[in-house]
Amino acid sequence: MIILNEKEYVRNILRDKCLDPSKVYPFLSIYARYLYQEQNLRKAGIMEELNRFMLHHYPRYHPADWSARIEKYAANAGKYPLCECDGIWVTENELNTVEEIQDKVLERLAFTLLCLAKFSNFRNPENRNWLHYSNGEIYSMACINTTAFEKDLKINRLRELGLIEYAKKVSSLSIQVRYIDPDSENKLFISDFRKLGYEWRIYKGEKYVRCRDCKILVKNGNGKRQYCRECAKIRNSSKTLERYHRNKITDF
Repeated sequence: MIILNEKEYVRNILRDKCLDPSKVYPFLSIYARYLYQEQNLRKAGIMEELNRFMLHHYPRYHPADWSARIEKYAANAGKYPLCECDGIWVTENELNTVEEIQDKVLERLAFTLLCLAKFSNFRNPENRNWLHYSNGEIYSMACINTTAFEKDLKINRLRELGLIEYAKKVSSLSIQVRYIDPDSENKLFISDFRKLGYEWRIYKGEKYVRCRDCKILVKNGNGKRQYCRECAKIRNSSKTLERYHRNKITDF
């Protein structure tokens, strides 16, 4: 999970009091750094605040089961600064290079690698266009479903085209993007990394829309879609509950 603006992310979670259970671990790690850097808390205070958050938001939370993890987050809170990135610009020459591939799947993959490398450069100015993500993470953001074997083949195809290079260390999964061109004119601003493959498809003129609630991109074939599947379920459930209570009151 890539959070561009971690400070804003924490504040939104605290304000809305809503957190996807599958994202608890990364949130606690970010929240620990937020408490260290924004509220000047140190290890004991951070641990206390993380425990308080979990107790208020998770009824089945048992502090003893989480103590080691929370202590680790608190101990590492001062190691890295919070990331405050509004998004990254993709330049005209970079977009042209991706389009020259002339393969829809490889274009989405190359665009995703480009965005990840530019974000990595933002986080570390000495990064030199490297990215350090697993194939699974990369292909998920690129919105490409394929086998593990095909994943390696597609990555290697970009290397054959001279667009990327591998790390010299055999055990490293790092990739260096070689088509970053910051001196070209800025053309496309990317502020959401959840569906980078769809961001490319929008740029190419395909029909996608941002969910009105969570802002994630979803296909909009009929031009009428407003919500992603998850947000639509939540809204339908809320409407059903409202009708139930309204009818119950009417019965009396």
